[in-house]
Amino acid sequence: MKRWIQKAREKVSKKTFFHLHMISDSTGETLITTARAVAAQYSNWRAVEHTTPMVRSLDKLETALKAIDGAPGIVLYTMVDKKLESVLVERCHVMGVPTLNVLDPITKIFDGYLGDTMSGRMGAQHALDEEYFNRLEAIQFAMAHDDGNLPDDIEQADVILIGISRTSKTPTSMYLAQRGVKAINIPLVPDVPLPSEIPHVKHPLVVALIASAERILQVRENRLLAFDRDLTGDVYVDRASIQEELAWTRRLCKTHDWPMIDVSKRSIEETAAAILALYKGRT
Repeated sequence: MKRWIQKAREKVSKKTFFHLHMISDSTGETLITTARAVAAQYSNWRAVEHTTPMVRSLDKLETALKAIDGAPGIVLYTMVDKKLESVLVERCHVMGVPTLNVLDPITKIFDGYLGDTMSGRMGAQHALDEEYFNRLEAIQFAMAHDDGNLPDDIEQADVILIGISRTSKTPTSMYLAQRGVKAINIPLVPDVPLPSEIPHVKHPLVVALIASAERILQVRENRLLAFDRDLTGDVYVDRASIQEELAWTRRLCKTHDWPMIDVSKRSIEETAAAILALYKGRT
């Protein structure tokens, strides 16, 4: 395991680094997600990220410009204020660094199709509307019912995730919550029966998360090593035991006709998208 970690570190060290500046007049979430999705496609390069959110004044913009001047690189931004945008683009041009408003191509398509222009309101996607409060409620629900904490109001859940240890149940639940989906996650533990309420739920969609035995073994070993635990003889990281846990999960799902999603090679976002597709497909 230590050799595997060393090889992974050597692989990262061989990458060429570049500076990536992300400037936004809002939280920057959209910008960061987009930039990382593109940067991930360049496997020989690694971005050194510089993020400056909530740029709504010249003083805050100056902070970002100083960072760019000190570490020149690609500059991506989302900015509604045309005066601030003009200053940013002009100063970056003088410094010889490329800039791009990542929303421009999308805005042009909307303008052309709708025959209208955008409002120019900063942070419009974060308005305190009903959808916002639904997301907040879902996040609170997921946090209160994490890791097997079954509520009396279980039927109010939209999704129930089950799975053995290290199948990404908690982060997936939290990601779903950010999309407004109320999620409960239940760990499957050897020799511990599944809570009796689960097979009889009517509203929630029950989904099992699984992964390859190799993937789970790797994640579990890393977790124990992080806590300086001795792996010798620990059933938690025994390949045969993990395979039996997975077999039990599959039998359980076959008995109750519950869908399974293999998360071995999926990101949290991809797993959540698959769950949302299943959920919407049954409503």
